[in-house]
Amino acid sequence: MRLTLLLFSIMLGFTVQAQNKACDKAELALKSGNLKSANKLVDKCLKDPDASKNPNLLLLKSRIQFAIFKDKSMAEEFPNALKDAMKFAEKAIEENKNAAQREAFKQTHLDYFSELIKINNKEAMSYYNSSKYAKALPLFKKSMYFGLDTISMVYAGECYWALEQWDESIELCKKSSELIYMAVLDSTVKVAGYHRHPFIRLCEYYIKNLQFDSAYLYVKNGRAILPNDPDLSSYTYKLMKFQVDKIPPSYDYLIAIQNGLRDFPFDSFLNHRENSIYIFLLNGMAEAGEQRQFDSLFHVYAESKLEKRKLKQLQLMKKFDIFAGMDNTAFTKAMMTYFVNSNLEKSCYSTVLYYCSKLKPNGTSSDSLAKITPTLGSSEIIEITYRYFLTKNPKDKAMIKSLSDYTSTFNKTTLEYRDLLPGVRLNDLCRTYFIKNPEFPAKAKTYRMRLISETADSGDFRLSRITWTEASKMYPDQMKTLDEYWRKIVENDFRMNYFGSRINPKGKTEKNVPEYAWNGNADSCKWGSMPDDVVLRAQQRINYFRRMAGMSEMISLTKQDNEMCMLAVMMCESNKSMTHNPNDGWRCYVPAGADALKDAILSKDGNPAIAITAAMGQNHSTVGNRRWLLYPNALYMGIGTSKTYTAIKAIDDNRGIDSNKYKSQYVAWPPANACPKMLIFKKWSFSIDLDLNGATVSMKDGSGQAVELKQEPYTVGYGMNTIVWEPSIPAASLTDGSVFHVTVKLKSGKTYQYTVKIIDVKL
Repeated sequence: MRLTLLLFSIMLGFTVQAQNKACDKAELALKSGNLKSANKLVDKCLKDPDASKNPNLLLLKSRIQFAIFKDKSMAEEFPNALKDAMKFAEKAIEENKNAAQREAFKQTHLDYFSELIKINNKEAMSYYNSSKYAKALPLFKKSMYFGLDTISMVYAGECYWALEQWDESIELCKKSSELIYMAVLDSTVKVAGYHRHPFIRLCEYYIKNLQFDSAYLYVKNGRAILPNDPDLSSYTYKLMKFQVDKIPPSYDYLIAIQNGLRDFPFDSFLNHRENSIYIFLLNGMAEAGEQRQFDSLFHVYAESKLEKRKLKQLQLMKKFDIFAGMDNTAFTKAMMTYFVNSNLEKSCYSTVLYYCSKLKPNGTSSDSLAKITPTLGSSEIIEITYRYFLTKNPKDKAMIKSLSDYTSTFNKTTLEYRDLLPGVRLNDLCRTYFIKNPEFPAKAKTYRMRLISETADSGDFRLSRITWTEASKMYPDQMKTLDEYWRKIVENDFRMNYFGSRINPKGKTEKNVPEYAWNGNADSCKWGSMPDDVVLRAQQRINYFRRMAGMSEMISLTKQDNEMCMLAVMMCESNKSMTHNPNDGWRCYVPAGADALKDAILSKDGNPAIAITAAMGQNHSTVGNRRWLLYPNALYMGIGTSKTYTAIKAIDDNRGIDSNKYKSQYVAWPPANACPKMLIFKKWSFSIDLDLNGATVSMKDGSGQAVELKQEPYTVGYGMNTIVWEPSIPAASLTDGSVFHVTVKLKSGKTYQYTVKIIDVKL
């Protein structure tokens, strides 16, 4: 037995030696260029089961096949030489026992694997350039397997992107961007064209998902190595705008804008924002009565406009900044007008004081102000100056006489529409000083009645409502006329702002009405966008309901909130479902969209205008959607509509209002006084910032008969405290002129009463 084993060992030793010699001969044949012989010799070696698992021998086979591939004369005899070279190279790597050994093996033979990668990428790029991404991708992935190759990693990421496999693409983009960033900054590596791709994809992806901090990091790194890349510059600009929007209005905001202007001096957005923040800061100082600080900042603002005269492209800038190049006097007068037109009365008055101080550098006396005021230009500016000065100095004889003289002269002129409000206020002010003079109260009454009628015609319904309320208390003898005016206000507001905020569905082409069709895609997770004219109509309709309910606080639909809502409805569309709490397993899940869904009014409507009305008419015991739309503290909202769904991001608490205002003023729907028949919904509601637990509601019709109703359980947590009820009023019974008297009695005994009159508006 021992003899047998010994003979077997000797024979095995001879066999191994023979194989080693064959391998050595194969290596020598490869080096000498005798490729056929080398191939036969290595195949002979690989027939042995143990040798066929030797990484070095497998790599030798790969190298021989690769050499055959490069020899054009052997192409016909060995058509699969390149594929075999790749196959045996992969086998050689895999025969190493663990990841560390495989990596060491690649590093040891780095030059050879680099050759394979180069030739493999050439084939992959031919597919990529022909938009055959599915064929290019496995080749690029094979190159990545052979070594840490940035080119193959970048283009594999691009293939995944083109195939809409976002997660895989972003993972590769992150890795390749880090490699590129480190390689270029830490060595003499030259920047190549493909270096831009991962940075651009990462910016595009994170901006799309509203993850601006992440996007900013990658655009910053990208510009560090590619400072002049136009796409990265574009993303830098977009992200700068997003970053600016995150900063609350402040001096920091002003500094951020001015930093942006250094890079983009003729950018309309930045110039508009610079004006806006100056105005915001000045208005804050005016409201706080900080005149010295106001004067100082206003002077800086004025000087910045004068400085722009030096710009060669001043005329270009004037297209989006009308103040550019103005001297101090012209700019000051222009700002008075701007503040007046923006209803910033205290800022207008502070600007007048600044102007007077410039005319009288040693101080402005009331005598000089009394002489200057009638020369200030518009009646609005003049009236504001008299009113604010006399509020602080009610016994100043010079200003009182100046007021009287100016108003008497003013009353003799033929007033245009814009002079009516200052005419009312000037005469009201004079009436307090000259009680026995009948001219002033008579003119105030004439102007006030005209103002109600003309604002109702012009569309300034907020002012018409305020003025009507004043007149109804001051002139009871005019109630018949005032009732006619109120009907005109309600009818015109409905026509202009409810009916006038219609949005056509796709395919319906109604004249002067925008058409909306979702331009997103549920299959590819494209969220789409909503045209500006459609957004403005949605905002118009929400504010119509708020104004009709008796509120002065209007909302704005912001770009960022709208985008979040578009992400939300894309998620709903992709999953054919809507919920306030989607999980991250949802198809097309985006964190910003999920955040919007939590705070959104959701409906299965593909028309944003209809969705808003549906939210107001919600037939739920809490009418929670209506309550959020009519929440006084709301300042910013958003809206997004897909093919099937609408999300209105309405839960907002950004507005600072007098905390006592809605402890005495209620918000009701249908509203007090009058409501279009079309907008009488099943559920009626009454909201006020008081405890309504235990409150009761009762109704009577115009003849005094009690109206049966069902009061819903009291529920808090949706906007203001609200009681909800459903009257037993058949919709068909509502006619023009129908009247309902509502009484709400609180548990404390306090009672609120109002009347709802039905108006059947003819279109």
